[in-house]
Amino acid sequence: MNTKWISALALTVLISAGAYAQDTTALSKKEIRQQERAERKARVKEDLKNAGQRVGSAATEVGRGAKEKAKVADEAVSKGAAKVGSTVNKGLDKAENAIVTEADKIKAKRDSSRAEKARRDSL
Repeated sequence: MNTKWISALALTVLISAGAYAQDTTALSKKEIRQQERAERKARVKEDLKNAGQRVGSAATEVGRGAKEKAKVADEAVSKGAAKVGSTVNKGLDKAENAIVTEADKIKAKRDSSRAEKARRDSL
């Protein structure tokens, strides 16, 4: 009789455990779906984060390239401006020398004619 009670008790425990297992399996499926959804969400979030970082890196690289090109262009413009400035200064010096020479000629001519007039008046 003892074995019948133990067998009946064991059968009852096994049936209860099976019913509980079926109930937890249903919950597990729901939890599994929620976990999969959370994992997909986390993957998408990580992918977006990585994409943002790649875009940021690309923008930084483009900025560096533009900065370098601007620096090279600035140096070229500076050299060109220096050459133009030097050429303009040489031209201005030549023009100044020509003006001074012409002014000296005019002064010499004026002084010469004054001296000639003074000489005629003294005769």
